[in-house]
Amino acid sequence: MTGRGRRVGQFAAVGVGAAIVGASVRSVLPPFVLDDPFWRDFWSGPPVAGLFAIVAAAVAFFPAYRSTLIARENAAREQWWKRAEWALGQAGSDNQTDREVANDALVALLNDATETEGAMIYRTIENLQDASGVDIGPESAETSSKWRWPPWVK
Repeated sequence: MTGRGRRVGQFAAVGVGAAIVGASVRSVLPPFVLDDPFWRDFWSGPPVAGLFAIVAAAVAFFPAYRSTLIARENAAREQWWKRAEWALGQAGSDNQTDREVANDALVALLNDATETEGAMIYRTIENLQDASGVDIGPESAETSSKWRWPPWVK
């Protein structure tokens, strides 16, 4: 059963339980009659209209708040993809420095990546490390050592 189905089932069970408890309590207590002029005025006048306005505002607020959170999350993912696209473009450069910068950027982007995106980035980094013969020239001890990300993968 999915999480949503389980929540609906739990909500239904709580509703049935509340109905049973309410029916039991109602049968024990005397009937509640709103014949008092104060209560009649209260339930048909401005006080209840104010309460309904507050409830309506709360009902309207929560979906708007949730959609704002979703929009913010989508904007963050879009920015992540723009950065990843830039880094992946630099990863194919003929310049060794550009590839090293792209490698560092891809490692940094790996922290916020989904599983699929992480596999894509990992494969790109792996290909960058295996393409050691692209630039022929003197190398320092820093740039000549190969490292793997994650380090436990051989």
